[in-house]
Amino acid sequence: MSGLTETFIKYSESVSSKNILISSDDFFSSISSNNYNYISLKTEKQYNQEVSAGKEGISTALVEADFAIAETGSVVIESTDEALRKATCLAERLYVAVPVSRIVPSLEDIANFLEEKTSDPASFTAFITGASRTADIERVLTIGVHGPCEMTVYIITDR
Repeated sequence: MSGLTETFIKYSESVSSKNILISSDDFFSSISSNNYNYISLKTEKQYNQEVSAGKEGISTALVEADFAIAETGSVVIESTDEALRKATCLAERLYVAVPVSRIVPSLEDIANFLEEKTSDPASFTAFITGASRTADIERVLTIGVHGPCEMTVYIITDR
C-alpha cells in the first residue's frame, strides 16, 4: 500500500469513515450482491441505476469520486448532475468508489480539475469528508443532518 493511500485512510478513518481496499473484479462482483438505491459510476455506466428520493429518502447510494485527497481524507465529486447531488446529500449510507490512482496528496494537486469544473457557473463540486456532523443546535453533536450518516470508501487497488 502506498504512502498516499495510508495517509488517506488515516484521515478518513479519523472522521469515522470506513475504507475497504478491493480489487476491481471483487468490487464489480459485489455491486450485484448489495442493494443500492442509487448507483452512479462515471467510468462503468452499465451499472448505473437512478431512483428518485421519496418520503423515505435514499437509504444507500454508490458513487464514484473524481479524486480523493490524502491530507484531509476527503473525496471530491463533481456533482453538477442533480440526481447525483441529491444522492450524495440524502443517502443515509454513502458508498464511494475511488481508484487508488486518483488519490492525490493535497488540494493543490487538483487545481486544474477545479478550475476546469468551476469555469461553468452552473457546476457543482462536493468535498465530502466522512458522515455529516453538526453541533450548531444547542451544541449537541448530530450525525447525518446535512448528508450521510455513514460513509464507506472503496479504494480500488488496480485501477
